[in-house]
Amino acid sequence: MAAIEVNAPDAESAIAQGLVQLKLIRAEVKIEILEDGSRGVLGIGAKPARVRLTPFAEIEAAAAQAAAAAQAAKQAATLSAIPAATAPAMTETTPVAAAMDDEADGNDDGYEDEQDAEASNENDEGEGDIEIEGADQAAHLTQSVLNNMGIVTATCTSRSLMPSDDHDHPSIWVDVDFEPNDEGDDDVAGLTAFHNEGWNALQLLVQTMWSHQTKSSVRVTVDLNGLRARREMQVQTMATRMAERVVATGKAITLEPMPASERRLVHMALRGNTNVFTESAGEGSSRKVTIKLKK
Repeated sequence: MAAIEVNAPDAESAIAQGLVQLKLIRAEVKIEILEDGSRGVLGIGAKPARVRLTPFAEIEAAAAQAAAAAQAAKQAATLSAIPAATAPAMTETTPVAAAMDDEADGNDDGYEDEQDAEASNENDEGEGDIEIEGADQAAHLTQSVLNNMGIVTATCTSRSLMPSDDHDHPSIWVDVDFEPNDEGDDDVAGLTAFHNEGWNALQLLVQTMWSHQTKSSVRVTVDLNGLRARREMQVQTMATRMAERVVATGKAITLEPMPASERRLVHMALRGNTNVFTESAGEGSSRKVTIKLKK
């Protein structure tokens, strides 16, 4: 995801617009104020503010690419410095680049395949056919609420999520998939407008109705076209990246205010990290998570 430049009447508005375009939070981007906005006199001579937002992931990818290029150049220089008499013969079937790749990779591919297979087996064993009682009911309630709202482009399915460790709890995930057409796109846009107000209301209504009918405190999460799942992955990736920066610099990092569900994701993502710990501070919508180095 490349850097973007945004113009707005003031710097804060430009930053907010840029974060929306990138679908990132403030802690995930490097912010450069290129020009401060000016209101002028009675609107005369007004100039917009201009800011550049660069995702830290883009910066880190560029640094990794530069490091890889430098390492390749170093290896090439080392090979060229070997006397011809002692240099190993390279046939057409074993070019220098392939030999270097093989030496660097070793058996990593096989090891990674083995790890992937083990992870797949663990996932299969973890999920199995276990289903939380009332999971289907959560999907039916979501479908009913949407239909009563006049939204008929959605199909709701539910799945049970089992705890990943002793600190987690089982939950129900309702996937709401909209038809891939203009009408379905409009329905998604309507629910996600104004900072997801419609989506949040749907989530609260389904949770309240389901808990009342089942007398259960299990959490129900409503997702729209996989948006929440992708957002959760973004938050967890960001948390891991911020933790790495805390370890590298030794300085604590305080993230931007987040809803409770996303703060929980940060805590869970770093719970097993032996180098850092997390804590929340603040009140209401201003509550933030701080990542600190363990001493």
